[in-house]
Amino acid sequence: MADNSREDGTENTPDPKQSGKPKPLSDEVVEGIKKEILFGAGYKRPPKQHQFKKGQSGNPKGRPRIAALGTGDRSANDLALKQAERLIGVREGEEVKKIPAIEAVFLAQYATASKGNAYAQRHIIERYDRAERERRRQIQDNIESWRQYIVDCREAIAEAKRKDEPPPALLPHPDDVVIDPVNGVRFVGPIVDEEVPQIEQTRHMRDMLLMQDALDWRQKGDLDSDDRFNKPGTALLLATILNQSVPDRLKLSDDEITAKMLRYAHIPKRQLLKDVYRGWRSLGARPPRGKVFPPLRIGKERVELFYELLRRWKDGRLDVLNSTFEELTAEIMAIAHERQQAVK
Repeated sequence: MADNSREDGTENTPDPKQSGKPKPLSDEVVEGIKKEILFGAGYKRPPKQHQFKKGQSGNPKGRPRIAALGTGDRSANDLALKQAERLIGVREGEEVKKIPAIEAVFLAQYATASKGNAYAQRHIIERYDRAERERRRQIQDNIESWRQYIVDCREAIAEAKRKDEPPPALLPHPDDVVIDPVNGVRFVGPIVDEEVPQIEQTRHMRDMLLMQDALDWRQKGDLDSDDRFNKPGTALLLATILNQSVPDRLKLSDDEITAKMLRYAHIPKRQLLKDVYRGWRSLGARPPRGKVFPPLRIGKERVELFYELLRRWKDGRLDVLNSTFEELTAEIMAIAHERQQAVK
């Protein structure tokens, strides 16, 4: 029997190549061979050495960046808006007018829907429903904001009153904010500083017209006529119209107007003449001292004429801004003639 011991006393390890017996494979290697035999490497089964490792990105450099849309004229959004807002000619009867392209598209779609196209009708209804819901949402958000504004303003006014201080100058004034649950918020008074002087001037002119009416009755009130329209009243008529044009909080009630007229009635005529003259001059007018307004009949006709001009301007029958003085005069004369013919 061969002696496997070395001279140093250690035992020699057999060499597989020399002994002819293979070294046993480890369990890990055996398990790997079995998986490759069973599942193989192919479609969706890359070799082990090429598979992603756990906790390590398969693309360390990251996804290549996509060039962001620019903000210049060539971006998709800008091009879409530019084309939608581009003015195009659309014929309506004998007239050709310029409207945005997107509006023309909607007009064409509505025309198609009105002819019975079911797809166009459904699309319009759905689009209208979305727009209406968005409109209602915006109205409600706006209403809530202004309700809070009113509450805050009233608290500021109450605080100033408790401290015996002048009320704060609030624009818009909380009393001038009208909340309509259906149509939203509207304003019946000034909302910017530039509008305040105009309101104050209107109030001043209203008060001056009331004083003027008192003077007219002193000067011409004793006319021997049973016809009410042949007596003074034009100044009072104009004062009433102006009183309706100011915010509700600044309007004079009927009792307040009556009180003013009674107070003017007790002012000596000489003093009243001075007050009226000075009052009109403070408004920039230069009437002769003691001037009276025409009787109510003439004042009524002029007011009706003014409202008729305003009505024709709103209806588009009268272009006030682009008409010459002669054209406006001719229009006024025509209206006056029509009214005279109607009376006859």
